[in-house]
Amino acid sequence: MEKQTCLSCLASKSERSVWNRGKALGGTSVINGMMFVRGNRIDFDDWAKNGATGWSYEDVLPYFKSIETFAIPEYADNGYHGDQGELTIGYAPSYSLASEAFLNACKELGYDSVDYNGPKQQGCSRVQFNIKDGHRASSSRAFLFPIVKEHPNLHITLESTATKIEFNGRRAVGVHFEKHGVSHFVRAAREVIVSAGAIASPQLLMLSGVGPKEHLQELEIPVVADLPVGQNLQDHIYIGGIAATVEKNAVIQDLDVSTYTDYCLHGNGPLSVPAGIEALSFLSTSFVNTSTESPDVELIFFGVSPSTEPAKEYLESLAYKKGVFEKYFLPNGGKKSFQIVPCLNKLKSRGEIKLKSVNPHDHPLIDPKYFSHPEDILVAVEAVKKTLEMIDTDAMKAIGARRWDIPFPGCEDKALYSDEYIECLARHLTHTVWHYSGTCAMGSVVDARLRVLGGVTNLRVIDASIMAKVTTGNTNAPTMMIGAKGAAMILEDNGLAAAKE
Repeated sequence: MEKQTCLSCLASKSERSVWNRGKALGGTSVINGMMFVRGNRIDFDDWAKNGATGWSYEDVLPYFKSIETFAIPEYADNGYHGDQGELTIGYAPSYSLASEAFLNACKELGYDSVDYNGPKQQGCSRVQFNIKDGHRASSSRAFLFPIVKEHPNLHITLESTATKIEFNGRRAVGVHFEKHGVSHFVRAAREVIVSAGAIASPQLLMLSGVGPKEHLQELEIPVVADLPVGQNLQDHIYIGGIAATVEKNAVIQDLDVSTYTDYCLHGNGPLSVPAGIEALSFLSTSFVNTSTESPDVELIFFGVSPSTEPAKEYLESLAYKKGVFEKYFLPNGGKKSFQIVPCLNKLKSRGEIKLKSVNPHDHPLIDPKYFSHPEDILVAVEAVKKTLEMIDTDAMKAIGARRWDIPFPGCEDKALYSDEYIECLARHLTHTVWHYSGTCAMGSVVDARLRVLGGVTNLRVIDASIMAKVTTGNTNAPTMMIGAKGAAMILEDNGLAAAKE
C-alpha cells in the first residue's frame, strides 16, 4: 500500500497499513480470522434499492443458509440458519473468564445478547467462526477439496498468475497466465470468471483494458471499456492499542505443553480460539440513526495480552515503527491483560487502486484514503470512548480490569484519554481490518448478474470487489455468499440449472 494521503497509520513504517492477501486455493479465507459475520439486513436491502436487483436480504438469505451447517443450538431453530451446508459455523470450544466479563459488561451497558447472523445484529455475542473441531474451515477446504476427484473436467493450476484477459472486440475469449516463468493461454468455452479479490480483480481488468480511460491511456493500454474499475475502494479500519490490565488470572493462558496437547488431541484449549478473538459487540454511535439498528461500530474482544513475545511478532508484522512496542506495550509486560479493538464499519472515506505499471507482477498502487472524510475520525473517537466505557464497567472491575496507563509515543502532550489524545492515538494506530471491497462495484462496473458493463460480454467478476457498499462487519461470510449466488447465476444464465430456491 502507498503512503497515506491523509493523516493515518502514523505509527507504521512509511505511514502505510499492511494489506495482506491469501494467494492460495481459498484466497484470504486461508489466512483470515475466520469470523463469520453475514452483515446487516439493511446492507443488502440498500444494494437492491440502488439497482442491484436480486440482492436484497430476503434474496441472499437462502444462499447464506445453503452454505452453512450451524452448530449453535440456542439459535439453530430461529429460521435464519442452515444445517446441510459445507461450512460448519459455531463458537470456539474454549473461552476465558475475561470474555465472560466482556459479555456481562455489555449487558450492564444495556446491550442485548444476540445472534448477530439472525434477526438482529446490534448487541453482543460470542464470535461465530467457520471452524470445525478446532480447525480452520476455509472456502477451499469446505467447497473445493471434497469435489475435486468427482469432477475430472475441473483443472487447477497452482503457482500461476493471470496476466491478461484476451478480448475479441469486447468479447472475453480467454485468459493469459504465467507459471514458473512460462506463458500460457486458455480459451473460454462460455465465460471468463474473475475471482481474484478486491485488489487483483481490478488490477487484472485494467491490465486487460477495462478501466478508467484516462488512466489506461497514461500507461498506453488499449481501452476495451471505459469503466470506473479500481475506484470506490472501501475497507473497515480498527484502532489499536485499547487495552486493559487485569488482576485476576482471567485471560487466555500462556502457551505451554498442555495447550499444545489439548489442541492436538482434542481440538480445544487456547489454540482453538482464532487469534484470541472471543467475543464482540455491534453498537451504534451518534453518527447513525439508531432506530434502524444498523450499527456502525464493532468492538472485538481479544483475550490475549498485547505485551507478550508472540504479540510483539504480530505487531512487527503490522510494520510498526521501531520503539512503539517497547514504549507502549512492553512496560506492562508480565501483567495479565486483554484488548478490545474498535472497528469502524461505515467509513465514508473512499479510496482507489491504480496500476503501477503494465507489468502484472508489480503490485498496484493502493490508497484507501483513511480519514479523508472528516466524519470518520469523529466516529473513531466516539468508538474508542465506548470501548473505554466497557473497560470501566463493574463487570470488568470484578476481574480487576484497569485502562492501559501508558501514554502513546507522540501523544504524550495530550491528557490521557481526552478526545484530543484519542484522536492522536487513532491517527497513529490506524489498521486495515482486511475487508477490501467495492473496486468492481455493482451498478458501475458490473450489473446485478455480475457481468461486466460497458458493452463487454462473456466476462464476470465474482468476489468482494462487486460490493457497491461494504457490509457491516467482517466480509468473510458475505464473500462466500457472493460466490454461491454467483455460481447459481452462471448456471442459470447458461441454461445449465434452474434458479436456486
